[in-house]
Amino acid sequence: MTRSKRMVNSADQLLDGTSPVCHFHSKLMQKEPRVGGAWEWHQDYGYWYKNEFLLPDQMVSVMIAITKATKENGCLQVIKGTHKMGRVEHGITGEQNGAAQRYVDLALETMELVYVELNPGDALFFHSNLLHRSEANLSDAPRWSMISCYNRQENKPYNEKSTSCVTPISVVPDEALLDTKATGLVSVDFLDKESDVSIKS
Repeated sequence: MTRSKRMVNSADQLLDGTSPVCHFHSKLMQKEPRVGGAWEWHQDYGYWYKNEFLLPDQMVSVMIAITKATKENGCLQVIKGTHKMGRVEHGITGEQNGAAQRYVDLALETMELVYVELNPGDALFFHSNLLHRSEANLSDAPRWSMISCYNRQENKPYNEKSTSCVTPISVVPDEALLDTKATGLVSVDFLDKESDVSIKS
């Protein structure tokens, strides 16, 4: 899915710069009924800044809804226009690394809070500096989504071990997803919360 022509071409149109589009990382978000917790206000670049990416306009995330996303099951919330504020300082809030609440409060005084309710298959592309959060899933329905993050090859990080973020994507036709057979988890690199620099204060 991450390498599909439609996804990569869309990212290419949105990103600043002209170098090839690369895949930084992807994750499956699973908020089970009455279990999935809340996420504090944050910017993705609030984390990625610590990986020493220098150009936030060359980074974008796309969230694809696998199940229906509603207010009741903790859909994503965004503060419209906050990507224009630049990076907000982040710090540890409980067990999460979140944006400084003072700036969130100021943004909410003049900018629109949007609940991003999605149907399965809908996609939301958002800038690396957009403030976003989600509530706990208090409904009887799960909320699953796939998030893929893209970067321009020229936006080299100076504190990131993965090289996929500067390796141009080998684009595949959109239909390739239907033709792919399950292979299991091979050569995966899962997030290590104990050592990942992007989630430390």
